[in-house]
Amino acid sequence: MKPQTPIQILRCLTLGRYTARVVEGRLETEGPQPLAGPLPTSIRTRRDELIAYLSDYCGCAWPPAPGSRESVRAEQQRQAHRGRREEQVREFLARSRARREGAA
Repeated sequence: MKPQTPIQILRCLTLGRYTARVVEGRLETEGPQPLAGPLPTSIRTRRDELIAYLSDYCGCAWPPAPGSRESVRAEQQRQAHRGRREEQVREFLARSRARREGAA
């Protein structure tokens, strides 16, 4: 079994309602319950990658800090998706109108 990638680890933390942050070069997590026992192997193996990713892209925090490169990227994706969705709705309404006018 392959170790999880840093993004997969962060998704798991999010699903479990945990946060992560880099404090003085150390990875710290907080969540609804303390993590029992040592960190899983995948997190220990990828700790340096996680710290680098959080430091470089996320403002040293997960979920990403406002204004960090990752939060800006995520917002751009949401806006692009919203724009595509609005276009799809406009196209649907235009087709519906054309069908109604054709039936009248």
